Amino acid sequence: MTLLTRTSVICLGLLAGAASTAAAEPLYAETIVHDTTTTMSVKLDAQSVLCSTADYGSPHLKVLIPKLASLTLLDHQNFGAGAPCVAAGACGPGHMPADVIDPANPDETVQLHVKAVRVDETDVAAQTCLTSLVERVNVTIRGLEFKHERSVELVDRAFSDCVQGAPLDGPADDPGVAEPKESSGCSATGGSGSLLALGLGLLVAVRRRKTA
Repeated sequence: MTLLTRTSVICLGLLAGAASTAAAEPLYAETIVHDTTTTMSVKLDAQSVLCSTADYGSPHLKVLIPKLASLTLLDHQNFGAGAPCVAAGACGPGHMPADVIDPANPDETVQLHVKAVRVDETDVAAQTCLTSLVERVNVTIRGLEFKHERSVELVDRAFSDCVQGAPLDGPADDPGVAEPKESSGCSATGGSGSLLALGLGLLVAVRRRKTA
């Protein structure tokens, strides 16, 4: 087998492997269901601001916001919390109830952002589609960023009903758009094209070497 033939076989094998891998990866796409920002007053005291391990493996700084229940589609209440809440990460220096509670100012006006998105996960090879609802809450309270996320699987949909996006680590925020997952420095959506360019380059190099 000549060097040119061996190179052609290698390139074709790489291309076939890339195509097979791409076909096996699920595709994700998001469509915004609702996106609202609500100005509201939240109470910040020892009962509503706390370090809690509910639904977390370690104490997290949380603020209970009962009014959140009327603004969301999903249940954002942690187990045993008594009200929907948002969290600012693990409790520690700069992330303690004392950094949020001001006895002289027990109420704070905030901008509460709620976004719900439909997530379509499609399998091109199997011609299947799974639709989920993901709802994200974000709010800044006295300089700290609080957030909370809930998701629920809705139903298997007809493949033709779903939006086909791109393979990625996690759904993007833009409606109907998915940012491609990076793999070894190359975009997965452009993987086949990259390998094709590599294969053509190798073939050109071999031909030049034979004619030189």
